[in-house]
Amino acid sequence: MANPRGNPDFGVKYRFDYGRNEPLTEQVKAVVSPCVKEELLKLADARNCTVPDLIREALNAYLANQEIENISA
Repeated sequence: MANPRGNPDFGVKYRFDYGRNEPLTEQVKAVVSPCVKEELLKLADARNCTVPDLIREALNAYLANQEIENISA
């Protein structure tokens, strides 16, 4: 049951966009080994970003590469 004293605009009026053109509303889960997670954490720390940012960047690069391969095929 919803909180009767809650803010009805929460999640509608007050949203974070983080300066992105497209909102991040979908989730994808990947299970990795502890050593892969540790490497991602080190890389994210070195680049001063988060692990999800690294994964988004890698996925975007992969998808862009797939589009190029599909066009040239």
